[in-house]
Amino acid sequence: MSIKILATVGAVLLLAGCTTVGVTPVNSTAAKPANCQLDVYASETEIYRPFQTACLIDSRTGTTLFHRRDAAAAIDHARKEACGCGADAILVQSADTQGVTMATWGQGKAIVRAIRYTD
Repeated sequence: MSIKILATVGAVLLLAGCTTVGVTPVNSTAAKPANCQLDVYASETEIYRPFQTACLIDSRTGTTLFHRRDAAAAIDHARKEACGCGADAILVQSADTQGVTMATWGQGKAIVRAIRYTD
């Protein structure tokens, strides 16, 4: 009986710590392949081409010991979704790494603006 309980608890913990990526479409455009090449910017002043926002992305890594749990991983997870929005680049608006807590092994978070060049 106790082995079944441990297995159930273990499965719940593994599933509860999954990566999540929320996407808010802004301007619809054709999707690109999931592994498309994207320029990466940390500030809007770095972008020297005209652009529009394709979508907004809120990305969070998993929280278990088996996930990469830093801001870079959250940005990597956002890339696939940015390609799905038809983006040419991503503008990282915020990125943070939460440390270990009583409930998690930490988590990476990023808010990204997927942009498409208009020239």
